[in-house]
Amino acid sequence: MKNKILISALLFAGIVSVGIAQEKNVRKAKSMLGKQNLPEAVTLIDAAIQNPETSGSFEAWWYRGKIYLSVATNPLVARSYTNPADIAKESLEKAAQLDPGKVLMMRQDLANLAGLFYDRGAAAFGEKSYAEAVTDFEKSVEISMMDGVYDTNAVFNAALSAFNADGMLETSIKYFKELVDAQWENSTACIYLAEAYLMNQQNAEAQAAMDAGLQMFPEDKNIYLSASSIYIRTGENEKAANILNAALIKWASDPTFQRYLGVSYMNEGKEVEAEAAFKKAIELNPEYMDAFIDLGNLYLEKGNRLSTEANELPLEETEKYEELTAQAKEAFGLAIPYLEKIVAKDANNLSVLQILRELYIRVGDTAKAGEMKAKIDELSGAAE
Repeated sequence: MKNKILISALLFAGIVSVGIAQEKNVRKAKSMLGKQNLPEAVTLIDAAIQNPETSGSFEAWWYRGKIYLSVATNPLVARSYTNPADIAKESLEKAAQLDPGKVLMMRQDLANLAGLFYDRGAAAFGEKSYAEAVTDFEKSVEISMMDGVYDTNAVFNAALSAFNADGMLETSIKYFKELVDAQWENSTACIYLAEAYLMNQQNAEAQAAMDAGLQMFPEDKNIYLSASSIYIRTGENEKAANILNAALIKWASDPTFQRYLGVSYMNEGKEVEAEAAFKKAIELNPEYMDAFIDLGNLYLEKGNRLSTEANELPLEETEKYEELTAQAKEAFGLAIPYLEKIVAKDANNLSVLQILRELYIRVGDTAKAGEMKAKIDELSGAAE
């Protein structure tokens, strides 16, 4: 009996000594972290979390997270380890799982680790490694959520990275929609959500996102511009015109709204209204080259339409033919000064030069047409 008692006592003493030894490893690891002896701290803490006596210890996992976070932020030490930031994340998550009531104690470590992943995401985005950036921003979001913080900036950047990555539109939509549903006070999420839907061939959803944006941000110019653009590109030109006219009540002197209004009218075949809108845009901004191009295209299309009508007339309608041909020539002539303005600003704009050459031929100005041809040949030769 005495021998049995002695053996039991020895076994108990052994168990206690092992547990104490492992707790000692945690204390030593903490001490090595304080001294920035990170390799030794890693060895000690990894031994502690692998031992059954301390594998369920909140403190062991918390300090493992702290140690690996320090490793991850020290470039000289980090290169000796594989994914130390991920190990830090895994460790802090385990600590929170073991004792949720102590998460508050980890707040600073969580903030630092979330910041580390955020910075990595920003660096990856800058290098156009968009898929990698998505992963890092997602990890930053997950870590912040452990502390009850919904980091809208990290979510937005995850969404933006996915928007730019190949094959990640669905992920992009998920995060942008999350922000919109959370009533994030930034119209950019609505705008990108609509663009992502449009790229994903979800036109109705794109329009709905813009409608929501107009409700949420009634004083935001960019929402009106984006909404009108979405409706124009989805063929809802009348709806676009309504949005633009509403915008012009608030921002009457904005040339971009006038230009977009002209585009919506032009798409509807309302030439007179489109012409007035483009001219107003140019009046508001005499250097607005896009409006010059649009107005030039309006006259060019009008001239082409009149020419087609003339050519489709029966042979006996000579008078009508001459009338339409004259009107077409007039329209072509009206386009020329606007496109010349573009060439004056951008002498090497090959597409505009080619259109101008055709217009000079249409109005019978062979000399100018020859000049354009020479310039086109010169640019084409340089390109080859």
